[in-house]
Amino acid sequence: MHRVGLALLLVSAALAQEPKFDSAAVARGASEFKSTCGFCHGDDATGNRAPDLIRSASLGHDVNGEVVGPIIRNGRPEKGMPPFATLSEKQIADIVQFLHKQAFEALRSNSVPRDYPLKKLLTGNAEAGRAYFNGAGGCASCHSVTGDLKGVASKYVPLDLQQRFLYPAGAGKRTATVTLPNGQKFEGPVVEADEFNISITGKDGWYHSWPRDQVKVEIRDTLAGHRALMEKYTDQDIHNVFAYLETLK
Repeated sequence: MHRVGLALLLVSAALAQEPKFDSAAVARGASEFKSTCGFCHGDDATGNRAPDLIRSASLGHDVNGEVVGPIIRNGRPEKGMPPFATLSEKQIADIVQFLHKQAFEALRSNSVPRDYPLKKLLTGNAEAGRAYFNGAGGCASCHSVTGDLKGVASKYVPLDLQQRFLYPAGAGKRTATVTLPNGQKFEGPVVEADEFNISITGKDGWYHSWPRDQVKVEIRDTLAGHRALMEKYTDQDIHNVFAYLETLK
C-alpha cells in the first residue's frame, strides 16, 4: 500500500510543473540514442536486452545530466554496459534530454485524482514525523511551523500537500554568481552547468557563457536539501512527515 501511494504521489508531483524541453535536442537525442543505445535498451528506452531506463533510479535522481551523463560516458562494465567515450558532451546532453522527455511522457500517460482520499495517504505517525522534521530530516533548519508552514494543511488538499513537501514550488531553479579574472561579477539563473561550461541569464536579460576553468563559479540551489533527502527518505519517513504536516491546520 505504501509503495502504491508513493508511486501515485511521484506521478502527480512530476505532472505539477511541466518541464520545458528543447525539441531539437530531443530529436537529436532520440536519433543518437537509437543508434548508440537502442539495441540494448530499446529505441524508446523502455528496455529490450537491457533494463528500462525511463523508470530507472538514475534518471529519477538526474536533473541536468549530472547522474546520467557520467554513466553514458563511462559505462557500467560490471553490468555489461560499455563506455561511450567517443560521444561529445553535446551528444550526451541531447540523449539526456530525450530520456527526460520519454520519462515525462510516460508519467503523463497516467493520472491521479486530486481528491485522492486522505485515509489512503494518512498512514504515518505524526509524532514520528515531528521528530524527523526537527531532527534527522533537518527540516526545521529552513522551515518553521509558526512561520512559512503555519496553517499549511488548510491551504492544500492532502495530495497537493504531500507532493509539495517532496517537490516544492520552484524545483530545479538554480542561480549562480560568476566572477571573471578581472573581478567583474555576473549573477542570474543557471541555464546550463557542467564540468566544462557555465551559462546563465544575467540581470541584464542577456545570455552569458564561460569556460568553467576560466572563471570562479558559485551555484546556489535552495532546494539542494530536498534533493538530498530524496535519496535518504524511507517510505515510512515520507508518511510520517506527511502525517505531521497534516496536523498544521
